[in-house]
Amino acid sequence: MDRIALIRHRLEDSREQYGRNEYVDIIRTGIDESWDALASRVDFESASLYVFSKRSQSLHKLSEYGGGVNFINLVAFDYGPGLSGWVAKKQRPVYLADIHRGTRHGHAPIRSYLSQPINSHEDVIGVMNLAHTEPNAFERQQMAVIRSYIENLKPILEIYQRYHHVARTPAKNDFTRR
Repeated sequence: MDRIALIRHRLEDSREQYGRNEYVDIIRTGIDESWDALASRVDFESASLYVFSKRSQSLHKLSEYGGGVNFINLVAFDYGPGLSGWVAKKQRPVYLADIHRGTRHGHAPIRSYLSQPINSHEDVIGVMNLAHTEPNAFERQQMAVIRSYIENLKPILEIYQRYHHVARTPAKNDFTRR
């Protein structure tokens, strides 16, 4: 989790140094790199991180690892596609410890799936999904590490939400106010 702490310090030190779009890119790159820190402590094969957009009131994929994962992606829920949208709306995790899917789903189907909401001040700010081809991949010890990772990730996602929204909001001046 040292990688996440490093990202947070870099963001705090660079507020005045970078423009808004550069700041958002630093966050995206840092999160992409932080997957390796989590993978060194929790065995998983694919992951996705979604951030909640206050403006569109839906999830948007921010980062993925190993090709990403989101179950029932073709189903649309209020807060976005797939199980991630449902998890964001209900603000409840989904852990499927031993999924039995037929061989028609490929040579190495997903057997363990975790979709975890990320909340800040009782509001959803994101959803993280992890998947593994082994059953029961995310047990008590792994869940503690995952929770710690998410707690460290929260301030970064809050900053991302703030700067991503600001970066896409048109500047107001005398001409655009009319």
